[in-house]
Amino acid sequence: MTNLSYSELLARSWKEIKNRFVPFMLLVCIAPALSWLLSAIAFGVNPLAQQTLQQQNPLLALGIGIFTALTTSYCTAALILFVCKRAQTTVQALQVAVSPFLRLFFGGTLFSVLIFVALALLGLVLGGMVYVLGAPEFLYILILLLLVLAGILAGVYFCLLPYLLILSKQPVFSCFRNAFYLVKGRFWHTLGLLIILGFIITGVAMAAGLVLGILLFIFSLVSATLAGILNLLWIPITGLNTLLFQIPLLALYLDRNTINQAQRETAEQE
Repeated sequence: MTNLSYSELLARSWKEIKNRFVPFMLLVCIAPALSWLLSAIAFGVNPLAQQTLQQQNPLLALGIGIFTALTTSYCTAALILFVCKRAQTTVQALQVAVSPFLRLFFGGTLFSVLIFVALALLGLVLGGMVYVLGAPEFLYILILLLLVLAGILAGVYFCLLPYLLILSKQPVFSCFRNAFYLVKGRFWHTLGLLIILGFIITGVAMAAGLVLGILLFIFSLVSATLAGILNLLWIPITGLNTLLFQIPLLALYLDRNTINQAQRETAEQE
């Protein structure tokens, strides 16, 4: 068995999105819609007034940001379960997503902390060596670039970790190891897909931003409140970009997981 090509992954993903577009969009639009609503209640819908009030109430703004991040993760877990037919309706997906979401949240948080600590220790060790040895200061820039590269490598090698945490019952640390092995030997293929998806969602965001920017400018001449309400249009755009990123990566995970399972079964039979 061979890996699906980029065109095959994107074609299958787009077909899946088209077939169940409405329920998918419902799931991915919940978090940005709640974020807009909470921001409107707390700071109003006037964009300029919102910025001022957010600066004056940083803790409230932070709380809304944290709530948005949590609801985004929860709805993402529900989406993945719904795509994989672990639930028949969006309501069922939200119901069964509680436990997978907790695994995703705590596992993802643990992984982020471990990566941060590892990179911080590496930076301290290398920076300390440069300082003690009295080496040229430009080496600090090289160390910074090395840390950025290490972060990118970690991001690529563990980009499939969320799907393991959501879809499997494996212990969290086993998910870390298995996520790495799903990418090992296929690093450049994985990086290529991430770059393609990055270009796609950036293109969608830029095109939508251009159109909405013009509309916001026109509406702001009439009323800043109307311009703020128009920001509601960012909700489906954000949801669409979520689908365009998550579904192909999920397809990649399912493809890699199927190949690995087939290889293990073949090895056991031999």
